[in-house]
Amino acid sequence: MIDFSDIENDLPFDSTDSVAKTPITKEGILKLFMQPCRKCNGRKNFYSYSGRVIGPCFTCKGTGQQSFKTSSEQRQKAKASAEARKERDQQQAWADFQTQHPEIAAWIQSSKDSFPFAASLEQAVIRWGHLTDKQLASAQKCVNGRKAAQEARSATISAAPEVTLESVEKAFQTAKSAGIKYPKLNLDVFKFSPAPDSGKNAGAIYVKEGEAYLGKVMGGKFIRTRDCTDEQQNKIIEVAADPKAAAIAYGKRFGSCAICRRELSNQASIDLGIGPICAEKFGW
Repeated sequence: MIDFSDIENDLPFDSTDSVAKTPITKEGILKLFMQPCRKCNGRKNFYSYSGRVIGPCFTCKGTGQQSFKTSSEQRQKAKASAEARKERDQQQAWADFQTQHPEIAAWIQSSKDSFPFAASLEQAVIRWGHLTDKQLASAQKCVNGRKAAQEARSATISAAPEVTLESVEKAFQTAKSAGIKYPKLNLDVFKFSPAPDSGKNAGAIYVKEGEAYLGKVMGGKFIRTRDCTDEQQNKIIEVAADPKAAAIAYGKRFGSCAICRRELSNQASIDLGIGPICAEKFGW
């Protein structure tokens, strides 16, 4: 007698679904969609790197084919629908969390790119729909810490001494118009330089002594760092009041240009503290 039970496994097939097998169930005939096994790529067996047969594929049991109750198009559509539903659920979970904990949600959004802990909290909300009590307590502690830091900063700015740097700002603008991309001024022992136009401190002027950053002049006030002493702050304010005199003092003290720091070769330049080329570019 001829056994026809495995004939279907020997039928040719391509990468597209083909209707095969028609098992009979209580509800009637169930059509199955066949396609090459995704595990062994339809080769029926696993092969070593040398090409030796290791054994039959466990997924398709050596048939080279897999059967599905739906076509690949239907499965792709169902997968896309499930992914869209999952995304909607995640968005809703985050929206609900924002409603329940607005301060923490705002802190997470503003901190997640630079603080891994905040990013992990966002993922927890998206995945589970909520945070644990410990996570909420830790997040609230971060929120309170930021508030305290902002209040302290506001107090520091309010108490900062007023400084006028109109002459320095004008000199920097003139220098930029002359093609100097990163202008600097060495006034007395301090180096003044404008903050990048695209940065968060655009419009500010940074102040250093050597490599030590002492603070910035912004909004008409000198906001110093912890490394800046009272003596340094007072001297910076004095220098800012008369930058031209400070440039002259620098030239006489170091014998170099207050702008490019090159050695000054004649007395007239030393007396001005600036070489003739730099003086022209900076409008002095």
